[in-house]
Order: sequence, then C-alpha cells, then structure tokens
Amino acid sequence: MRTPLNPLGILLGHLLPAAILAFLFADLLGVVRPLLEPEHIRLWWIYAACLATATLLSTAYALMLLRTKKPVHFLYGVLVFLVYVPLLFTFMDQFRGLLPWELPRWMMPEDAELYAIRFLSIPMAHALFVLVTASLPEGERGKPLRDMLIAGSIPLACYLFVQVIEPWRWDIDFERHVWVVLFIVLVVAFLFFLFRGVAAMVRRRGRGSEVLGWIMRILVALVFPLLGLGFNNGLLGTSREVQGVFGDLSHWGFYVIAVLNAAVVLWPSSDKPRVRMLQFVLRGIGFSYVLYFFLLFLPFLPLSIVAIIAIGIGFLLLAPVLLFLVQGTQLLQDVRFLMDQRSRSSIALILLGSLAVLPGIITLKYLYHRNVLHAALDHVYHADLFADPSDPVGAQALQQVLDQVEGNKARSWPRRHTPFLTPYYNRIVLDNLTLGQEKLADLRAIFLDEPRPNNWARVWSQGQSEVVLDTATVKSGFDTQQQAWRTWVDLRMTNNGEGQGEYVTTFDLPNGAWISDEYLMITGERVPGILAEKKAAEWVYRQIVNVRRDPSITRYVAPGRVQLRVFPFAVGETREAGFEVLHKEPIALLLDSSSVLLGDTLRAAPGEPITTADGSTTYIPSALKNELPLVRRTASVHLIVDGSETQRGERDRVIQRIEGFIAHRDLDPNTVHVSIADAYVHTFAWSEDGADRFRHHAGHGGFFSDRAIRRIIVEACAHPGPETPLIILVPSQPMDSVASYGTWLDDLADIAQCLPEGDTFLVLGDWQLPTRRTFHAPEQQLNNEPADLHQPPVRAWPDASSPIAYLRDDGKAGIVVDPDLVGEQAPVRERWWPDALALEGRWRRHQLRPNGGTAAWRDLVRGSFQAQVMTPVTAWMCLENDAQRNALLKKQRETLNADAALDIDDETITSMSEPGLLWLLVPMLVVFVLLRRKG
Repeated sequence: MRTPLNPLGILLGHLLPAAILAFLFADLLGVVRPLLEPEHIRLWWIYAACLATATLLSTAYALMLLRTKKPVHFLYGVLVFLVYVPLLFTFMDQFRGLLPWELPRWMMPEDAELYAIRFLSIPMAHALFVLVTASLPEGERGKPLRDMLIAGSIPLACYLFVQVIEPWRWDIDFERHVWVVLFIVLVVAFLFFLFRGVAAMVRRRGRGSEVLGWIMRILVALVFPLLGLGFNNGLLGTSREVQGVFGDLSHWGFYVIAVLNAAVVLWPSSDKPRVRMLQFVLRGIGFSYVLYFFLLFLPFLPLSIVAIIAIGIGFLLLAPVLLFLVQGTQLLQDVRFLMDQRSRSSIALILLGSLAVLPGIITLKYLYHRNVLHAALDHVYHADLFADPSDPVGAQALQQVLDQVEGNKARSWPRRHTPFLTPYYNRIVLDNLTLGQEKLADLRAIFLDEPRPNNWARVWSQGQSEVVLDTATVKSGFDTQQQAWRTWVDLRMTNNGEGQGEYVTTFDLPNGAWISDEYLMITGERVPGILAEKKAAEWVYRQIVNVRRDPSITRYVAPGRVQLRVFPFAVGETREAGFEVLHKEPIALLLDSSSVLLGDTLRAAPGEPITTADGSTTYIPSALKNELPLVRRTASVHLIVDGSETQRGERDRVIQRIEGFIAHRDLDPNTVHVSIADAYVHTFAWSEDGADRFRHHAGHGGFFSDRAIRRIIVEACAHPGPETPLIILVPSQPMDSVASYGTWLDDLADIAQCLPEGDTFLVLGDWQLPTRRTFHAPEQQLNNEPADLHQPPVRAWPDASSPIAYLRDDGKAGIVVDPDLVGEQAPVRERWWPDALALEGRWRRHQLRPNGGTAAWRDLVRGSFQAQVMTPVTAWMCLENDAQRNALLKKQRETLNADAALDIDDETITSMSEPGLLWLLVPMLVVFVLLRRKG
C-alpha cells in the first residue's frame, strides 16, 4: 500500500491536528467565555460541530479501511477539500464574530487568529497527497513535463488576467465571491499538477529522467532552501519590512544542515546494504529538518501562486513541501530495499532514532541552557548563604543563555523569534515564563561583570493622583474563640482631577496583623477579593489597567508596608472599597492623612507572649515588649570590598583606606572581618596577610556585594548574640557612581529589617570618613559629620542576663522566630490568628534560609491560600468579571509551576503561542506504528 493512501495517514493528518486545534481553542475559551454573547457562543458551537463531524467521519472511514486493509480512495481527497476549504474560509471570515474586537487582547494568545490556518492546512495537505498518489497508479510512468507545464501556466494566466481583464470587471459582492472560489480552485489545481509532476519525475527511470531528476533534486534540496534562508535573513538585499518575515532563521546551523541534507539527497542510492543503511540513517536525520520547514511553510502554500505572480519567489515557499515529497520518497525506497536485509521492527526503530537525532540535539542543548540558567538562579536567589559553591557557574555559558533569553524577549523587527523553537526553548529553559530586565541585568552584573544602570527603587511608583480619600470607617469584632480582632476598614474615595485617575495608598501594618479579606464596589455590587500569587496578580492588574477596566490590588511593598490600588476613577467619581484586618491587639492605621483605630482599647490587650504550637514563632505584645530591658550590644566591624577584576587597579587605594580607618579607630585587625565580594564571597579576619589576600585575589564576575551583606545580616538575625554587625562598604569606585555599591537584589532592604538596631550601614569613602546610610535608600546620606561606631540600644528577650533574641525599641509588638526549629505543619484554618502567626514564622525562616528554593516558596503560597491571609508572596485582588478571574488563575498556574526566581515581566506570555517541537515528534511515532503494522 502506497504510504499517502495508508488509512493511518488520516489519523495523523486529520484526527491529530483537529484534536490539537480543539485543545487550543478550548484553552482560550476557558478564559474569555464569560465575555462572549450568546450569539458568539452559538457560532462557536456551529463550527465545533462542523469540525467534530468532519473529524469523526474521517476517523470512522480510516478505522473501516484499516479493518478491511484497503487504501484511501481518490474521492476522499476531493471531499476533504469540499468540506475544509469552505469551513476554513467561513471561519476566518467570521472570526470577529467568534472573538470580537471588544475582548481584551491580553487574555488571548497573540496568534490565535492563525490556529485554524496552521492546523486545518494539514488535513488539506494530506488530501492533496492522496489526490496526487491516487492519480498515479502503481507502475505508471506519468507525464511530469506536461504536469509541470500546466502548473506553470496557472500563475501565468493569473498574471495576464490581473493585467488585462481585472481593470474592466464589475465591483459587485457576487462577483467577489466568484473570484474567491475561482482563486481557491486555481491554487488547488496549481499545487496538484506541481506535486504530481514532481512525484512522477521521482518515480521515472531512464537516462533522460535521471538528468531531470538530478536537476530537480539540486533545485529542491540545495538551491531553493539556501535562497529561501538568504531571502528571509536579508542576505539577498531583502528590505527590512520583508526580512525575518518567517521568523529568525539566521542561525548558522540552518545553513549547515541544509547543505549536509542536500548532499544526502543528491547521493545516489547504493545497492550495497551497508551503504544503503548509512544513507537511510542520514536521510532520516535530515528528514526531521525537512519536516520542520514543511510544517512551517504549509499554511503559506496558498500564497505561493500570489508570490510567483507578484515577485517571483513563490517557489521558495514550495521548496519545503517539494523536498518533503522527494526525500520522503527516498526514505520509502530505502525501507523497501532494506526490508530484505532486516526485520521491519529494526528498520522502524532505526528510522525513529534517526528522526529523533536533531530534535534530541536541540533538546539536549536546551536542557543544558536550563541547567546553566537555573544554577545561576539558585546561586543568586536560592543558595545556602554559608556554603561555597561546589560548581561555580560558567560565565561564558551563562552569557550565551542570557543572550538567547534576551533575544527571545525582543519585540523589534526583524523578528528574533525562531518558529516552533522559541516557544520550545521558553518551555524547557524558562518554564514558559521569562526573566525581567532587572534580573537579566543582575545576572549579567554578577557573573559577567557588566555595568547596570540602577540597583534600587524597584517598586511601582505611586505617581501623581488626584484621587483622594474622603472617609475611612472601621467596624471591629472580637472573636472570643481565637482571642483576636477582625476589623473591616471601609474606604470612600473621590477623583478630584480633570482626567481618569487611580487611587493609591500605602500604610504600615504592625506585627501580628494581616489582611484577611477585601472587597470593591463595581457598578453598585460588592465584589469580594481573590487571594492570588503575587506575581500573577501584579501582571493581571497591569494588563487590566492598560485597558482601563475595574481592578483593585493589595500587596506588600516592604516588610510591614502594604499598598492598596484601585482603578479606574472617572472625573468626579466616588467609589468604595475595603479590607479586613486580622489582629491580636488594638492597632492604629494611618491611611493618607486619616488615622483609624482598629479594635477597642477598653478590652485588655494580651500581656503574655504567644507561641505557636511547634514552638518556632513567638508573638510579643507591645505592652510586654516595652517592659523588656534595654541593652547596647558591641559593634562587630564587617568590611565589604570589591573583588572583581575590573577594579583590580583600585585595590591599593582601598587597602590604604582600610588600614587608615583601622588605625584611626584604634581597632584590632584580628577583630575586623573583611569580605571580598565578586560573584562569590571570601571572608577572613584582617590581619597581616589580609592586604595581600585582597591584593592578589583572582576575581570571578562582578561586585555582588548583596551576598556578603546578606550573609552577615542572616547570621546576626539567625543567631543573635552580644555583638551586632556594623556593615561598612568600602567601594572601589567614586561614591557618585551607583556601581560603587555593587549589585543588590530586590529584597535586601527587606532582609535588613530583621536587624534590631536598624537597617543602616556605613560607607567608607576617601579620607577614612564613614557616612551612614540605609538599605532602603542607600543613595541618601544620613549624617554630615563622620559617623561613629556605636549602635542604638535594643530590647532583650526574655531578659538581659540570658537573651535569646533582641527586638527593636519602637514601642510596637514584636515577633521572634527560631530559624533552626521547624516543626510539623498542622492543618491551616481560614482567618485563624494562631495559624497566621505560624505562617508568618515560616515566611521569616524562608527569608533567612532561602536554600529551600521554589518548593519552599510554593509551600508558603499554599499556606497563604489555606489561611486566607495575605503574605509577601500573595496579594488580594478584586476583579470585574469571571474572564479576568479565569485569566488570573491561568497565569497563577504558570507561575506556580515555574521556578520562583523567574518573572512574568510586562510581556504577554501564553501557554502555547505556537506548537512546540513536541508536535514534530508525533509523526515519528506514527511512522513507527505504520512500519510495525506492515509486519
């Protein structure tokens, strides 16, 4: 049975594409269906029923043929065109009736309009192969020259028609439909005679036919592919508007494989079994390359006749399909020859293995990129701060990965996205997310020592807003069962500006208090909040605000600092929103200029410490904390110096400053700790050989000062003692340069909040005059005179004689966490204060022990969902409709299935914008089954 007429081809060419298409559209409709009107849904049902009926009938016909062992009939190909062409044409014509323009674009994949064209072109291509094969009975020589002349005359006739007759025709609707039908018929006829001529030429024997065959194979396998790549990549003088129209195909591997595959196709088939087996393997390896371009160019086949008429390059569009026919025929001939030498099963396995070589190499390369990138992410974001990396990240390999990730993000033209491969790369390497510009800059600065523009102030700016708070009212209720308050704060805001506005407020939430619910009034209806993963919530909020709809979001922007945003406000509009706070004792919130009291001060506040069931977290009420003894701890000096190679020339000057500072302050060099920071950290006591160690240090990467600072802070907070760290940054560059501070991560200022003496540090500039600054605003100098080395007093817990923790002397409640004590997690109850306290302890332990990585982060998100209290990894959102909620849940699934260090960024990243390389592997399995069945 000739392969195109095998019934299994229907399952591969009809059932599989229809199933994928149904999955993609079902995934899309799962998000946007709440926004569709009944007539839109009805239209979807009509097209779904038509496609399902055609697919079921085709599948039933294939199963019947498999049972009776009969080939596919010629009329089947005709019926496919009669069904699929009108179906596809009307689907595209009515597309805005299915997905109206009013739907937010951010909810849909960028290329949803192309789904039907890409997948319905596959059954039509199979039907065309059936027509061509059935029209050439077994053993018939055919007339390739006649068929090629007929195919060539069709674009010529169309050109003459456009030049001579078209200007004189009438412009009426009926005539337009007639010309559309005629154009479709001409395209099908053109492709039929062209493929029929090529197939007949491949099958013919004789000296003249061999010469024609050689010429055809040279054109199809070598000339056309190289011309097509050169045209797409701008090597043939292509204009910028056309360059990269099919994506980024400029990698040298495309040219190399094209030449090597052409050599295999042009290599005459040998009569020696071993040589023929080698040819079979090489042709199978190259066929996966051909299959890639076949699927890429298949939807553009109808445009080939237009391209031939317009600019004469239509044959470049046809080349992948023609090469698919030629090389596919060679493989079938190899199979028939080798069946006399080997079993069918072994031939099938060899073919499958050959087809998998190139996809396997690509997959292995992408897995290597994933390992390199995730090793870098683990070192920066999830590492054990006190363990030296056993396998340092390779800078050269990481640069290649970062270049490719950044190239995949680019939106410039020519496009830098490689069809099929870019989505596959994003799926394997980036878990279908991305790296934001800030993290890309961080990784380049840390491992490649590249400069970065800024290192702090990475929160949404509040900007200027004329929306003001009118009133803030509270309604508190005391829950006697859990001995905690649940207070609703109701806000009323008005837009006093002259344009659309957004309400933004930021307030401090003390220890022992959490946001446990939220609502927003939308068109007179009280819409409850949804607790979501923070990155997904922020991304969805940005998308909704861009289309000016109704969201609100509440999230942490710093430890104990909460931001609420409500959008939009029309001119003069007044809106209402609110949130619930779960708290242990009465607290005061400052909302803009309004101060509100949550709880009742007449009820006695707790006076004893409250410890979680596992004993790892203790809440110390404000009244008890204010009675704790004040102590002043001894400052332990920690110097941070730049160990990067780019600053090697400044090391002597830095050493002079350090030695001058130690002498001026009369410090013992053995008690001064120095951390040399590059991409890694080397810490030692400054002694007689300290200067030499620094002077001869071989730097790796850039000045990653964050790691050295973070190690000092975490050690001090995890194991508090009579000494407190005094962190002194000794920069190599001038202080007016941001790079002098090195690379800091987003949450360094958050981590520094655990220091009871405050989140300050010193900078030792020239003249040994240290200046005091804060981690949350390092660019601002706090002192005019040289800073002293004394630290402020702190509260000792539980007493001054044997303290186990130290608390900030701020008059507020405190929380003490034992980072080394991790008990079993009990079931979490909703809005239950003791469980919220335990969840807070888990978050603070995670800050001090980030080596738990993504698993620990997911566990924290899950715990927040269970407790229904907001933590730094979650956010409350109020959304306008179910479609927005569906989009939020979908994006949340993507983020939770990926590495915690990856970003969503500002780009729309869909779950499957293009079919991944996985779908190129499916035909290999079908070929294997087909060959096994013949046995």
